[in-house]
Amino acid sequence: MNGTQAATLDPAPRSWTLPGDTDIFAIYGLVTLVLVGFLLIYLYAVFDRYAGRKGRESLFRTTIPTMLTVGLAYDMLPPLEGVSNLLPLSLILAAAARDIVLWTTSNREDAK
Repeated sequence: MNGTQAATLDPAPRSWTLPGDTDIFAIYGLVTLVLVGFLLIYLYAVFDRYAGRKGRESLFRTTIPTMLTVGLAYDMLPPLEGVSNLLPLSLILAAAARDIVLWTTSNREDAK
C-alpha cells in the first residue's frame, strides 16, 4: 500500500470539516455556550430579586448583591483578573456606604 491508499482507508473524524464547509459542531457548541450564559444570567437575576425582597430589613441589602455581581463578572470575564483590585473594592465599599446611610436614615425615621 502506498501513502494515498492508507489515507483513504481511515475515515476522517466527524468533527473534522473541509475548508470552506460549515462546521456544525462549532455551531452547536456556540449555541450551547450562549444558552448556558443566558441561563446563568437568568438564574442570577431570579436570585437577586428574591434576595432583594427578603433583604429589605437587612443591613447589607445593597452590599451583598454588589458582591455577587462583581463575582459573576469575574467568573464570566476572565480578562478582568488583570484589572486592579481597587475597582471591585471601590464598588463594594460604595455599596456598604449606601447600606449604612439607608440603615441610619431608617433608624432615624423609626425614632420620630
